[in-house]
Amino acid sequence: MTAIRAADVSKSYRVRTGRRRTLKELVLRQHTEPVVVEALRGVSFEVEAGESYAIVGANGSGKSTLLKLIAGTAKPSRGTLEVNGRVSALLELGAGFHPDFTGRENVFLNAALLGLTRKQTERALPEIEAFAELGGFFDAAVKTYSSGMYMRLAFAVAAHVDPDVLLIDEILAVGDEYFQRKCFAKLNEFRSRAKTICFVSHDLAAVSRLCRRGLLLDRGAVRAEGEITRVLEAYAELVEAQERHALAGAAPQGDRWGSGEVRIESVTLRSGDRDALVVATGAPFAIRLGYEVTADLDEVVFGITIYRDDGVSVYGTNTQVDGVRVPVRPGRGEITFAVPRLPLLPGRYELDVAAISPALHTYDYHSKRHAFRVGGPAGEMGTTRLDHEWRTDSGGAL
Repeated sequence: MTAIRAADVSKSYRVRTGRRRTLKELVLRQHTEPVVVEALRGVSFEVEAGESYAIVGANGSGKSTLLKLIAGTAKPSRGTLEVNGRVSALLELGAGFHPDFTGRENVFLNAALLGLTRKQTERALPEIEAFAELGGFFDAAVKTYSSGMYMRLAFAVAAHVDPDVLLIDEILAVGDEYFQRKCFAKLNEFRSRAKTICFVSHDLAAVSRLCRRGLLLDRGAVRAEGEITRVLEAYAELVEAQERHALAGAAPQGDRWGSGEVRIESVTLRSGDRDALVVATGAPFAIRLGYEVTADLDEVVFGITIYRDDGVSVYGTNTQVDGVRVPVRPGRGEITFAVPRLPLLPGRYELDVAAISPALHTYDYHSKRHAFRVGGPAGEMGTTRLDHEWRTDSGGAL
């Protein structure tokens, strides 16, 4: 049985531009002409009953709009969308709550909106109260709640009104670690009971753990759909392309100084046989320095230092430390620092490069003027990956 079926669904909004109005327009209450914004364009997919299905994409890609259409709080401009069964949704923090009502009163309000009778709600109330763990705040006005308390109450209600389809839009991100684990345990219980889950999250590790299929939205259109590994790979490729574009278009931000007898004219980052501002953990990596010498010098020391974007120094070295003598003569040259497998964990990094004399006189120093990003699977912590293995108590490697 199909729980959700979307066929060529599009959703448009008419919005007014942000142009500043003239004094005449303000006095006469004239408005700018609205423009049509397409939040979704020709989206088609199916979700089987009992399936956990992911919807991923960058901010503004149309994920929340699609969930609103599934929830029935908005209607598509074109196409057809069919949803079978009772839908419970966690779309926005505090959505559906009356701020002056208590948590208990809001439970009855939300349950009524979902079609439950008062007796059905009363039967579910003890489980909702126990799951939310709000203590005395369960009978306090929700306008006094923190964002985490909102999330606790919202998830408790949504999960205990026995929905056929549960929609979750990033709301779990505001919960603490303990309650997030409790929520995922509840979601796993839902899966075991063959309930349908549509899950929107930027936590890709959680997505891959919970969902077997999904779709990737990019500016309102489906970029990939199907098996979750393939969808997340397409998402990673999209993010890397955006990061490469952003890094390539960014002007150097750091400082530069030196006497100028040697100038580093180009800094090229490479992975394998291609230039790369985004490189994967474990991939080959090289920093290629193109330089020009304008004085009679016997030797130049070249160095690099890599920083994490929070300023932590990750690694630094130079040719003198490594026992490499670099003789030079006037003209252009090139030198490359290379590692066969980059051990850095995912994140953004900045780079210092320098050309100095053996006596530590600075010819040219670029301080944090170059940036790159490392991509890879989430889960490991720190700055670098250590080569390692796990062994059992019998001594065998796993």
